[in-house]
Amino acid sequence: MNELDILRSMENKEFVRFIAEKVLPKIGYEYHSIKITDGPGDKGCDIIAFNIKHKKRVCIQIKKYSEDKKVDSKEVVYTIHGMKKYRCKRGLIITTSDFTPPALQTIYEYRLWHINGPELVRIIRKYNIRLPVTSELILDNNRTDNSKITLEEVKFPFTNIKDAGAFIPISISEAIKIAKKKLSRYKEVKLISVKAHLKRLYIFKGKVSYKLNGRRSRRFIISIDGDGKIYWEIPTLVKNLNCEVEYETNSEFYYNARDQIIKIAEKLVPQGAIIKKIKPEGHKLAWAVSYYILRFKVGLTKASVVVDRKGNMRNLTFDPLDERKVEEFYKGKIVKQDKEIKVIRELNDNFLEEITINEVGEAIKSIKRVKPEYAISLARDFYHIHNGEIRFIEVSDGVKVDIFFNNYHYLAKINNEGEIVDKVGVPDINTYEGTEKGYNKKRRCLIVKEGKEIKVINDSGVIERKEIPTGIFSKLKFLINNIITSNYSIDTDDPLELL
Repeated sequence: MNELDILRSMENKEFVRFIAEKVLPKIGYEYHSIKITDGPGDKGCDIIAFNIKHKKRVCIQIKKYSEDKKVDSKEVVYTIHGMKKYRCKRGLIITTSDFTPPALQTIYEYRLWHINGPELVRIIRKYNIRLPVTSELILDNNRTDNSKITLEEVKFPFTNIKDAGAFIPISISEAIKIAKKKLSRYKEVKLISVKAHLKRLYIFKGKVSYKLNGRRSRRFIISIDGDGKIYWEIPTLVKNLNCEVEYETNSEFYYNARDQIIKIAEKLVPQGAIIKKIKPEGHKLAWAVSYYILRFKVGLTKASVVVDRKGNMRNLTFDPLDERKVEEFYKGKIVKQDKEIKVIRELNDNFLEEITINEVGEAIKSIKRVKPEYAISLARDFYHIHNGEIRFIEVSDGVKVDIFFNNYHYLAKINNEGEIVDKVGVPDINTYEGTEKGYNKKRRCLIVKEGKEIKVINDSGVIERKEIPTGIFSKLKFLINNIITSNYSIDTDDPLELL
C-alpha cells in the first residue's frame, strides 16, 4: 500500500483535517488562520487558509478520489463560486487523483493553484510528513489465510531503474495481494519471484503561444507512457524497485507520443484563443510499470500470474504437472480418465486408494477401491469354481467378474467394500444354435431366435419358447409389443453388461 492508498483509505473529515493540519503549514499557510468547513454543504470550499507568501485569503477544495476518477471542470467551477462566497482572492484544489483536460483549462483560465496525487506524494516525502496508521495497515500475525503477504516472506534484491526512474501505479504488495486472492482456493501457495514489466515514459516540457486580447503563452509539462496513459505534470518516480525488472522499448513510440502531446497541448488554451505556436522544449526519459509477473509455488507445480497497472489479473497459467514428482509424492501411479487425473496407490493386500487431484496436484477426493485380484477370489469362492477363464471390468463402484466354466458364465459384481452386491449365471452365446442370439438385459438371460421360434434361456436351461407370428398385423403387433416391453430383445453379446 503506497501513500495515495493510505490517504484514500481515510475518512473524508480525517483526510481534510490531515491536509489542513499537516500539509498546508509545510507549503506556506499559517495554521492559526485555517478554518475547516468540510461537509456536503461546503459550497466548493473545504478549508479557508491564508497564504503567507502571496498574503492572500485562499479557498481550498479537497477531493479524495481514486486513480480512475478525476476532478472535472464542474468541480473547478464550484471552487470559483466558493472563492466568491468566502471572499477569497485565490483558489487551491488538492486531489489524490488528477484533473481532466477541461478542468485544467478552467484552472489556467482563472489562475487557480492545483495539486494532484503525485505532487501531494512529493510534498509528503519532501517534508517527511507522517501518515496516520489506519486499520487496513495493521497486519494480523495470527491470520492463517492467504489474504495478507509481506515482502519479508521472500527476499528480493533492489533493482536500480534506468534513466530518471519509474512511476509505480500499483505497488508490489498490492499486486501480490491480488494474485494470492486469485489463488486462494488452493491449499499451498508460496511466492517465489516478482518481475515488473516497464514501458517507456516520456515527460515532455513545452510552451504554447496563443492570441487572446494580445499575445500570450503558457508552459506545460505533460507525460505519456507506453500504455497510452496521460499524466498532467510529472508523475512521482522511484529510482529502484524491490523486484526484478524487464524493459520494453519501441523506437516508434517517441514520435507517436510527441504528436499526441502536441494535440493535447492545443486544449490548454482558453476558449476563443488563436493558437500561434506549440513548441516542445525537451523531454525526460523515464519508465512506468505496465504489469507484474508473479511466480508462485502452488501445490506440486508453479503458477505465473500477471497483474496489470489497474489491479486486474490479466493472465493465470500453471506449469504442467511433473508426473514423476506426483507419483513420488503420493507413492502411487497416475491414471488419466477423461479430464480427471487420478493417483492409484495401495492401501493393503486387498484394497487400493484412488486419489483425484486437481491441476496443481492437490488431492480433492479420495475413495477406496477393491483390487481386481481380490474381487476375482471372492467370486471364485462364492461359486466354488477355481478353474475356468477369467474376465473382469473395473467400474467406479467396484469390479465386475466373469468366470467362464463348462460353457457357462458365472457373473458377480463386487463393490469397493469387498461385498458381492450382484450375481447371475447365463449360458455362453455359442452353446445354442440360432440365426440371431444375444443377451437380454431386462430378463438377464440368453435369447436365441431360430426360424419362427424364440428361446429364452438361463442357467437352468430353456425357460420359455415363443412363436413369432407370421401374419402381417400379428407380426407388427408382436414387434411393437417387444419394443415396449423388451422381453425378447437382444441387447448385447457381452454377459458382463447383465450386471
